[in-house]
Amino acid sequence: MTEFDLVGSAVLGIMPAAGIRKLLGEELPDPSPRQGESRAEIYLVVDDPLSYHRRAIEAGAREISDLEERSWGHRVAYSIDVDGYVLAFAAPLEQS
Repeated sequence: MTEFDLVGSAVLGIMPAAGIRKLLGEELPDPSPRQGESRAEIYLVVDDPLSYHRRAIEAGAREISDLEERSWGHRVAYSIDVDGYVLAFAAPLEQS
């Protein structure tokens, strides 16, 4: 389980597919992604996107795109984790 504190006392919790089913039981539809299927994009603005991206790769994520300047004003690196979540680690261009 990974949690991110968000603005306004909100927490984004991301649980591995096997863990959520174990916790909530068989009534939960199978959350495992099908081969090649993305579940969601998690876009995180961080101070050092490249270090977060590398850490995700070291933890088993597969790189989709290395850190690049994007047309919307961020430098972003993309990977996909073992549960099918697209991870985007970004920083505004003026911080990069």
